[in-house]
Amino acid sequence: MADPVGLLLVGCGRISAAHLGALAGLEGEIRLAGVADADQGARHRAAAAHAVPAFADLDEALAMPGVDAVLIASPNALHAAQAAAALAAGKHVLVEKPLAETGAEASALADLAQARGLVLAAGHTFRHNEAVAELVRRMPQWGALHAVEVSACVFWDGPQAPWWAARTPAEGLILSLFAPHSLDFVQLVMGQDDPLRVHAETARWQSGWRAEDEAMILLRYPGRRMASIHISYNQRSVFDRKVLHFARGVAEIADGEFLTWNGEVLVSPPPGIIDDARRMGGRRLDHFFRQQLRAFVAAIRGQPNLCPTGRDAARLIDLLDRVKAAARDSMG
Repeated sequence: MADPVGLLLVGCGRISAAHLGALAGLEGEIRLAGVADADQGARHRAAAAHAVPAFADLDEALAMPGVDAVLIASPNALHAAQAAAALAAGKHVLVEKPLAETGAEASALADLAQARGLVLAAGHTFRHNEAVAELVRRMPQWGALHAVEVSACVFWDGPQAPWWAARTPAEGLILSLFAPHSLDFVQLVMGQDDPLRVHAETARWQSGWRAEDEAMILLRYPGRRMASIHISYNQRSVFDRKVLHFARGVAEIADGEFLTWNGEVLVSPPPGIIDDARRMGGRRLDHFFRQQLRAFVAAIRGQPNLCPTGRDAARLIDLLDRVKAAARDSMG
């Protein structure tokens, strides 16, 4: 048995609780070695809850013995620099989406990881469950993929972290924070092809932030394939659906958990995962985060996994750059 991977958590804000909670039951695979955050209260709360050291300085934390890998869960603007520091220190890195703010930053990270022989993984949590895994396994049986429709609509009543309110339209709000999940799914099923054309429209319905909170994206891929994405922070009745049109029929993933093929249920969640899928907080997400950590450990050990890593992880940020540019063009 390999020793557990020693993990340093960087960023102890809102999303860190989900990552920390996912460590429960993974003691044989991954071990929390410490936490780091510039916010004294946040880092000490996380450290006390898990009986690990707390650091204000990232370089000091990276130099701590027993750190094999780093999980970055800080605000978006810090991702690239912190990931670069961790890779330079010889650590494997899992970065909460997005990997970086720009494609150029993401590509530089991928190059650094490759040069150092390290795993650089992007934290696209929602690809890590049985419905997505079974879809990927069965896709070759279903004929050519023609089109993909993704709808991911939730409700956030204002900023969920103070820095959300400061995001500018140029930086993007929902395009940077939420679109990466849907774009990652499209990239997963489209394989190594990048889109030939990208169109995007955005809107802002809430006054608590400066940037967009609703968007629609249309992508044209080689081989006459198309994808559409609708994302929203304004839907009180939560809606999560992925529909894939193949030559031999239609596959659908509903509520992130139910996979059907031409109406036949292939995968459904265990009891207790979904209480009310239309309500914010009405479905459990801990298993997504737990499986993501398992996949990250598998990537470190050279085992099969569904983590987007290296150049594939960077490709998504290149695509996100194109989506943001298309949104700006549509407003001009």
